[in-house]
Amino acid sequence: MWSTWLLPLTLLSSGTVPVEKVEHQQTNGSRNALRNVDIISVEEILLLNRHFVDYLAAINDQTLQDASDRQCAITLQQLAVAYLERERIGLEWFDSWGKVPSGLYHENGNALGNVDQCRGIEPIRMQHCTFIGLFPSEIGLLFSGLCVPHSCSPDFVQQLYGDYLNSQGGMVVPVFEQESLCIRDEEVRYDGAMITAIVISSIIGLCVLSSTMYELIILGMKREINPLYSSFSLLGNVRSILHLVPRVKNTQQKSSMVECAHGIRSLSMIWIIVLHVHDMANTKPWENDPARVEYLRGFWASLLHYSGMLAVDTFLVLSGMLVAMSMLRELDKKGKINPLMLYLHRYIRITAPLAPLILFVVSFAVYMGEGVFWKVNFDFLKSGCLDNWWAALLHIQNYVDPQNMCLPWTWYLSVDMQLYIIAPALIYPLWRYGKRVLLVIGGLAVLSMVCVLTTFLVNEFRMNFFVPDIDNRKHALTYYATHARMAVWLWGLGFGYILHKTRETGVNLPKRYWIVGWVACFTLLGLIIFSNYQIHTTNVDDFSHVIDAFYEPLSRSVFAVCVMWIILACVNGKGGLLDEFLGASMWQPLSRLSFTMYLLHVLLLVMASIAPSKTSAYFSVIDMFYRIWGAIGLTTSVTLLWSAIFEVPFGTLDRLLLRS
Repeated sequence: MWSTWLLPLTLLSSGTVPVEKVEHQQTNGSRNALRNVDIISVEEILLLNRHFVDYLAAINDQTLQDASDRQCAITLQQLAVAYLERERIGLEWFDSWGKVPSGLYHENGNALGNVDQCRGIEPIRMQHCTFIGLFPSEIGLLFSGLCVPHSCSPDFVQQLYGDYLNSQGGMVVPVFEQESLCIRDEEVRYDGAMITAIVISSIIGLCVLSSTMYELIILGMKREINPLYSSFSLLGNVRSILHLVPRVKNTQQKSSMVECAHGIRSLSMIWIIVLHVHDMANTKPWENDPARVEYLRGFWASLLHYSGMLAVDTFLVLSGMLVAMSMLRELDKKGKINPLMLYLHRYIRITAPLAPLILFVVSFAVYMGEGVFWKVNFDFLKSGCLDNWWAALLHIQNYVDPQNMCLPWTWYLSVDMQLYIIAPALIYPLWRYGKRVLLVIGGLAVLSMVCVLTTFLVNEFRMNFFVPDIDNRKHALTYYATHARMAVWLWGLGFGYILHKTRETGVNLPKRYWIVGWVACFTLLGLIIFSNYQIHTTNVDDFSHVIDAFYEPLSRSVFAVCVMWIILACVNGKGGLLDEFLGASMWQPLSRLSFTMYLLHVLLLVMASIAPSKTSAYFSVIDMFYRIWGAIGLTTSVTLLWSAIFEVPFGTLDRLLLRS
């Protein structure tokens, strides 16, 4: 589950994020400070911002030492007086403020106001700031949006509003830097990251334009295209991604092609997007948040959300399987492998699309839009990348600083690269000494499972989605760490060896064994999904943490076994309609894009759904599915271009210049 590193908007939901520990302490401390204060009523909160106008009208600017603060106070006082005297600018100014919404006792504390109206007021330049208020009542936190002059310092306005709330029995909770919660006109900062991004994007853009024009001209002249010169061609790269290869009908060839892997990889990527759309919903301001929580406690949410965590294990299984098959073929052909060259090719393969994404986040991203929580989100992402970009590019950030990773969802790349580094040390003995080495691989997988089991038992970790991982320790120790995730990859590695050894003969089992295998496979999959539903929707006090400790490592490996069984049946012609579906050519483009989709989809979800929010939304199940389909379409479209510009060209250059 990824909500522990989602984005710092946990106060809007029951999810958790890296900064939640600080928020949690501040919120608890704030509540302790208000315990002895009389309970504030809804009527008092209803008039809260209206009385703030009176407070501003009577402000004494003479006590302020700073000239800019004094000017800000004077302007606010003039606007307040204009409102009290019913002047248009004052009425429009106050009208853009957040008003106390209906449903305060229904967890709807989102009084964000009208951002566009505030920013459009003339002739005074305005900024929209959101403040987080806390009151001695049961209504929770109130997100109040105010329209203030652009000349006002966000910190000064926070102090001013905080003094007012204190006089009313409440207080401002300083969860984030106030500047990150203000929407204001800002000039582009041409720092080192921005200049680097402009230079590199210009060079890449020139390469894409030149290469595309070259291919178009050569095609028009009907001459042979030089692949080196056309490596950055948008036309050629998109064509190669969308190219469909006809299915193989020969059973012997099917054993070495593993066509069903395209469908499995594509559906797993879609499942991950569905999972993260659900996670994103935890950070969006909803008018009816209890409806969202009720939905999350249902069976379909369990299938789409909680069980979606297993999709990553699918990628680990496929990675281990394909690595084993490719290296074993190389050993059969040449009798040796060059690990350093293998590492270089792999590094280029996964880093080429990652590096420009990091550069985009630390430069252009914050200027791509605006919203109440836009800067909060992108400051969070940018901060992690400024601190740990090097660890991300070296693919070691899951160990270096797991609480502050650059693009936290890319932990998988670190795990995958680290496992690839140790692959030759396992695969060469497997090729040299045969199936006896499978015992060693199986033993390492069991040790990895025991490690996760022990960590859960010692720390009494719980899997329940509604139990926050406040300090992110559970994920750092059992989710991001390579030694905790390697069991599934090792099972895939051993499975790849079996497929390689049986590629010519196939696996010949009696029909009843295939039937038993399919029944066991679907039974186990159903059991895992139902168990996920029970674990995440049952009160954690109703069962022991020992159950969680055993279920976490076992469910991953059992799910991996089910995936391997499906592949084994499909490559041996026993998959039936499922093989026809998973091996269909239509999955090939999505399968080729799956890696880059994984890189981009979270950032696209943030930019399109969470960060640009300027008001609260109404949750419904149909809206959730609408967002899911929108996320899949947006991710696929943007990824097609990103892959054609950054992934395919460098893969082509790697093949032409290094592998030759």
